[in-house]
Amino acid sequence: MDFWDQDYFRAAKITTSLVGQWPLQTSKELIYRRGAIFILVLLLLIPRIRAVILYGDDPEVVLSATSPLIIDAVFVIKIIINSCNLERMKNLFKKFYENWKILSKDELKILHLHTAEGNKVSIIYLGCVLGSAGLFLTQPLQLGLLEIIMRTNDTIRRFPSPVDYGSINVEKYYWWICVSIAFIGLVVALGIVACDLLFFMYSYHVFGLFATLGYIIDHLPVDDDNGWSDEMYVKRCIQLHCRVIEFAKELEGLYVWSFFGVIGFNMILISVIGVQIVISVGATEKIVQYGSLTISPFGHLFVECLMGQRLIDYSLATQVYISNAQWYKMSDKAQKMIKLFLLRSQLPCQLTAGRFLVMNFETFNMIIRTSASYFTVLMATQ
Repeated sequence: MDFWDQDYFRAAKITTSLVGQWPLQTSKELIYRRGAIFILVLLLLIPRIRAVILYGDDPEVVLSATSPLIIDAVFVIKIIINSCNLERMKNLFKKFYENWKILSKDELKILHLHTAEGNKVSIIYLGCVLGSAGLFLTQPLQLGLLEIIMRTNDTIRRFPSPVDYGSINVEKYYWWICVSIAFIGLVVALGIVACDLLFFMYSYHVFGLFATLGYIIDHLPVDDDNGWSDEMYVKRCIQLHCRVIEFAKELEGLYVWSFFGVIGFNMILISVIGVQIVISVGATEKIVQYGSLTISPFGHLFVECLMGQRLIDYSLATQVYISNAQWYKMSDKAQKMIKLFLLRSQLPCQLTAGRFLVMNFETFNMIIRTSASYFTVLMATQ
């Protein structure tokens, strides 16, 4: 069985392959799938932009169109950044595979546990985001069922977001249009999730390597029945630490501008959705619709900041492992190596947005407070 066909990677592989984001796909598959998705998204973007242009003097139309357009922008940013960094992602996959081959059987157990945890998080995240998107996009179907159940004569035709199809007979093709909007919307949501699942896979690999390093340090010094000296064991720890740091730096470089764009757009998105919920008080279906949409930006930001915070915590934990090790039983040469090892471990690995904003809980708190400020400004203009 191929290494990437293991259960740990199945959710990420299937999801990313569907939208042409799995780095190990053939060039033909990548081109065809990405081209098809580009055409689909364009078919939805054009009517949305037409609606904004034609009804730009109506604040409600502009406000309702803003949220989907921002989500589309986030999708485009993630897809473009992943596409431009294809070789970099392949290189990370190569290092990912190599890291599994340099560990012993006992050490691999720890890496297995963290990889399995990452897979569970990926599946939960996938379900939450697609569920939220589905609830938002199927509003016309929900209203149609409600009309049938309640036996009302309400014939108002609504779409999840403002669109304008020009000369197309909307009344005649209403349900076909609704289905196409829902399908393309789910493709957009799947594309965003696919990029995030790759990020989770990389992140949990780093977490597992740091935890494995801690396990190795905990067992220093060890009996040298196999001919190894304590200096050799310390050297191996330092080499593994360097590999993890290198991988973490590659990960940070890969997503640095993606985080920057996502933070900016999501702050606006949260503010706009908040305004939509407030002005929709009394319209239950709209509150449910926009409330479901709120899950995506909050969850998206929280999970990315959570991964950044956990990376900091795991990397700083290395110095605790070193301090608790039986370094005092080692040779003088090994102790000198331990001192340098300890000094380097005090500098945490970090994920940043735009090279200046660290992804952690403090940043998440700052983003929410800033979004609240934007929300206040937007409400003042209503």
